[in-house]
Amino acid sequence: MAEIPLVRARYAHSFANTLGGLGVPTDGILRAHRLSPDLVNNQGGLITAHQLWSFAGSAARREGLADLGLLAGQVPVVEHGDFGKKVYQGVTLYDAIRIFCDNARLEYSRADFYLTRDANQALFCRGPIDGDDPMQRQQVELYVLVMMIDTIRLGAGRQWQPRTLQLQNEDNRGLADVPLIANADTCFGCKATAVGFPLRLLGRPLQGDIAIFTRPENEFDNITVGTDLGASLRRVLKTYLGHTDLSLESVVEITGLKRRTLQRHLKREGLIFRDIVEQVRYEAALPLLRDGEHNLLEIALELGYSDASHFIRAFRRWAGMTPSEFRRQKAG
Repeated sequence: MAEIPLVRARYAHSFANTLGGLGVPTDGILRAHRLSPDLVNNQGGLITAHQLWSFAGSAARREGLADLGLLAGQVPVVEHGDFGKKVYQGVTLYDAIRIFCDNARLEYSRADFYLTRDANQALFCRGPIDGDDPMQRQQVELYVLVMMIDTIRLGAGRQWQPRTLQLQNEDNRGLADVPLIANADTCFGCKATAVGFPLRLLGRPLQGDIAIFTRPENEFDNITVGTDLGASLRRVLKTYLGHTDLSLESVVEITGLKRRTLQRHLKREGLIFRDIVEQVRYEAALPLLRDGEHNLLEIALELGYSDASHFIRAFRRWAGMTPSEFRRQKAG
């Protein structure tokens, strides 16, 4: 088991916003998948990919929206944080697609995009789509499809429409009447998602006023760093500090892993779940204590404790001193 896949919260935010715009209450659906408003609204933050898939799939199924991913994906690529700004810095369409492919794992840790060609056209492709069931994979693929088409339109023009599509989704039920798909020569059940376009478009300069967009700030975490289980589990726990209890049961639910599977892999790597939780809390506590702006109760709640006394006892166990003693030592 290499890692726990992570994704930017902005994608859950897009699905939630789309559902809200359709008059669908989202609070209950989000809670069912342990997605708090704070997590979803922190668009550059990280959530587990399992939560995104299950949220999008269950919402689409419950509301009968087979094309929910197409609707949610209407957010322009350039509005996808620093990733989108990087894509828009390309000079030509080829540059933009290359930057997209090279940086996609900053958005989703398992992203696999590439550019290829057949005899007559260029193909902008996405490798295997993840998800626990067909409806989940369909929503993810449709969102990705809109992002890919929007990127091509940076050079081809906003009115450009694809003539050939390849979808991994094996069933076109609910999609046959969607204009984007119905008007293209669409093949279902393919090994990769692909959007075909004329090769001549690759040399086209990007259209639009690039100057209106600020340059990337590179403020977000590189989610490709640390592909082993321990590193990705620490990142998951760091994300959910203060948002949910950090029990093994909670992590199993958030990641979609089976309890025995997670325990088996932790044992294989010589890791103990409780020790990882303690390490994450300790590392998160240190900067909060140093800045002096938070009282002990605020820090305790931020770390997922119910009160300050539990935090004080834990910190004494970690550091051999109380939080107050630590602060006085650093101040001196």
